[in-house]
Amino acid sequence: MVRPRRNPEIVWRLEQGMREIAWEKAHKEEEYEDMGVLTLVVGGAIHQLNLVGAEIWTRINSINTVEKIAAEIAPLFHADPGEMQADVMEFLKDIEEKGWVTLSSRSGHAAPGWSAR
Repeated sequence: MVRPRRNPEIVWRLEQGMREIAWEKAHKEEEYEDMGVLTLVVGGAIHQLNLVGAEIWTRINSINTVEKIAAEIAPLFHADPGEMQADVMEFLKDIEEKGWVTLSSRSGHAAPGWSAR
């Protein structure tokens, strides 16, 4: 089981006002995908995640598996859990390439040293 772990050097903040606006739009089936609701500061650069990315990011804790994260957020977006699991894994692989997370398939496995990218 893959258990993603955040890079501890990343500072992040959930943008509460934007998150509520994005959820309101999502519930009304309006466009919300381009709204930044979570801000990351990585090596002096600022990045934002949209609502789906934020829901994934807030569940990354070295304990939750990809399957658990997908199972928790699939109902939020009225998505098929199997499809959501593939989407979560794709997102995690993308941010792993950026150095924002590590993906470990063994519990208790130490993460490699973090490097600025």
